[in-house]
Amino acid sequence: MEVSEFKHIVWCDLEIVLLKIHSLSPWDTKMVSTCQVPDLSKPTVNVYVCREDDVIFDNPKTYRENIMRHGSYRGHIFGPPASLKCIDDRNIALFHPDPGKIIWSYVIKYVLTTFAIQASMLHMKGAAVAYKGKAFLILGRGGSGKTEIAKALCKNGAGLMANTHLLVDGGEVCGIKSNIRVRDNGRDIYVNQQRNFNVHDGWLPIGGVFWVNYRTDGTTLVESLPSSYARANLQYFSESIRNWELKEDIADYFSSDPFAFAEHVNRIDKMLNDFCESNDIYYLSLDVFSNDGMERLISVMEA
Repeated sequence: MEVSEFKHIVWCDLEIVLLKIHSLSPWDTKMVSTCQVPDLSKPTVNVYVCREDDVIFDNPKTYRENIMRHGSYRGHIFGPPASLKCIDDRNIALFHPDPGKIIWSYVIKYVLTTFAIQASMLHMKGAAVAYKGKAFLILGRGGSGKTEIAKALCKNGAGLMANTHLLVDGGEVCGIKSNIRVRDNGRDIYVNQQRNFNVHDGWLPIGGVFWVNYRTDGTTLVESLPSSYARANLQYFSESIRNWELKEDIADYFSSDPFAFAEHVNRIDKMLNDFCESNDIYYLSLDVFSNDGMERLISVMEA
């Protein structure tokens, strides 16, 4: 791999770290939210989109480097065989016919999680909106309606902070810009968050947390979710390592050191426990397109 060969550069701002994506030729960036003028004061991870036969991919060592060769990218995300090399904390090489597929499904999630580790932050899957100076997190299982609820709130005065990636630092949260995947007649379409929504950038104090189950029958249910119940759900469906099945990657990140791995996981569990105990968390099972559903939701946010 000769770095001087990579003539095309695309930047991706992940708030606490930049991705500088180098390629030999242009590629389809529809899955990745790119930026034109990066903040170069942030740490940078170089991602090199290489040729399939590059020697950098010889002798795969980590769990992910090996299973990528069999077309298993992460969790339930599969496709054509790919190549990956995590050279070090700041350099990653990959090959795939559609590079954005690997960058979206794996690289962004892995880099954000490892840099959150370094910054002692929680990296979580979820949406968030800004409303009257506070952030409201919208969490839930896959397909629970997080995006629909966030979009509905944005039509009622809220600003979109994030649709997928959240960083929690104590009592504050920041959303990571990402393109929003929507289904259209069986096809995946990626919508640019900044072009299609009123977007809020930066950190905000957490005003509340919603565990959601979107419904369309006009029913509205809003009830407090005790911290122990919230923690059990967030542990598996929101916290990044468990939700995105990155445990093997983090074990490799710590060079298979069981002590370092355990220390980190225990620290994550403590931060998650503190998060659940220090925030008001509600279970929402509602139809946000009904007048009652949206009014109840807004009333909770304004309480």
